[in-house]
Amino acid sequence: MANATQEYPKIDPKKTNQLISTLGELVEKHNFDEAWTIAGQLNSILKEQAENLNGAEYSALEGVIKSFYSLNEQYKKFSQRTYAFARRATDVAS
Repeated sequence: MANATQEYPKIDPKKTNQLISTLGELVEKHNFDEAWTIAGQLNSILKEQAENLNGAEYSALEGVIKSFYSLNEQYKKFSQRTYAFARRATDVAS
């Protein structure tokens, strides 16, 4: 029986770089919902194309993804704390 490995198309560096650029722009604009979608696409590329990436490309892409997810977690915590502060301030003012 032949080896049943799945063949993925070669990675498109231009598309990957465009996605990374878009991710950066969305984060800069604090648009974390859309950025989450782009990060998911990059994560898929990382998982599906790992064999087609050299070590430096893999590390760079993995670093971008990990940094985004960490930043997103911090942003969520900040948003929750900001909301809690706003509620307390409103209660004090009433």
